[in-house]
Amino acid sequence: MSLALGDKILSSDNTLSKLGLNEDAQTESIRKRKLIDKIGLHTVVEHSPTQKELFLPTILNQINCSSEIAQLLTKNAPLLRTREKRSLSVGERVVESATSLWDYFFDIVWRFLTTWCYPLLTRSFVIGLVCHRIIAEIILRVLEWRFHTDSLALKDVLATAQQVDIRLQQFCYWPIQYVTLRKRKDEWESITDRHPEYIRFYNSLWLVANDVIIGIAIGSYIIDNAEWVASQINIILSEWTVDGLRNMIVWLTDGPAGLKLNNELAVFLGALFVWVIDYWKGRSF
Repeated sequence: MSLALGDKILSSDNTLSKLGLNEDAQTESIRKRKLIDKIGLHTVVEHSPTQKELFLPTILNQINCSSEIAQLLTKNAPLLRTREKRSLSVGERVVESATSLWDYFFDIVWRFLTTWCYPLLTRSFVIGLVCHRIIAEIILRVLEWRFHTDSLALKDVLATAQQVDIRLQQFCYWPIQYVTLRKRKDEWESITDRHPEYIRFYNSLWLVANDVIIGIAIGSYIIDNAEWVASQINIILSEWTVDGLRNMIVWLTDGPAGLKLNNELAVFLGALFVWVIDYWKGRSF
């Protein structure tokens, strides 16, 4: 019984080993088949050439030929002479003569402007500044002249004379400020020192420009609405200087606010001032 069982056990082990070998062989065959399929994918398969592939030899020949021609030209370039210039046609000669004539005319005009006109304009401008400075100094002397050391000058009495004095001083000082600011660009160390001059110069220019602009605007408005402005000024002056003053005097003659006044004297003075106002009104208006 034991031998029979041992034989059965051995036979079962042999069958299992055979089954394992068969499975290994199958996996190996599957692996080989996959490798064969991959190798088949990497093999070169003949296909119909494209149009680029057909023209590839021709393109290579053209590249080689162009390279050979370039080498030949660089080798023989010193042996080549310059091309002779052909004679111009009638139309080209006309165009060239017209162009040269225009250039010649422009050159003459430019030389005339730079040689004669610009120096003449600059000298006349400088002469004008000098004349303006002389006239301004004379007017300033007149405005500042005093009869005595304790007397008042003309600019201290009249507001117009004061404004004229200020503007003339600004006009006389502008050239000096301008020259100082022009030197400011050439001297780097003086840039921070000239800020007050810069601010003063452009501030005075802005003030003068404001005065001119506002004066022109108000003058044009008055000229365009002269009748209405005159009537409004007449009404305001008559109400404040004539009617208002007359009503005030009449109110004062009637014992205003309970004040005890001399009635006879108040009536006399009131009638006198009212008559003066009416007379001035008739003469003025």
